[in-house]
Amino acid sequence: MTYSEFNWESVIIIGPFRTYQILLIIATIILIIFFYRRLRVKKITPATFGLWVFVCLIVNFFAFAPKMSDPLAGFFGFGRGLDLLLVIGFAGTVYAIFRLYVKIDELNRNMTDLVRALAIKDEIQLEDLDEEE
Repeated sequence: MTYSEFNWESVIIIGPFRTYQILLIIATIILIIFFYRRLRVKKITPATFGLWVFVCLIVNFFAFAPKMSDPLAGFFGFGRGLDLLLVIGFAGTVYAIFRLYVKIDELNRNMTDLVRALAIKDEIQLEDLDEEE
């Protein structure tokens, strides 16, 4: 489907909202509030907050204009835009799980190194006490 063949009348739904659209609006508002609170206490950076707001806006855009994702899906070889969005979401989830696994593994190694260093330090101090007696 080319740009000129696209049916623009079916893009934006102005009539009654569908259930998933209402749920997505509520979910994205809650997410934006959550990340704004984390921004205020400086647990995330403004760039991270901006990224999440951008993601929420993109999700809402495709929820209210689902046909807009069809040309993009056709470019990547998918039949429907929803299929493309699901694959992107699945790939993002797998990537996030991989990053969490790497981070947990790194924390475990750091904790092991710290415990070893503390054990060696305590052993040296105990030997010094034994020599003094």
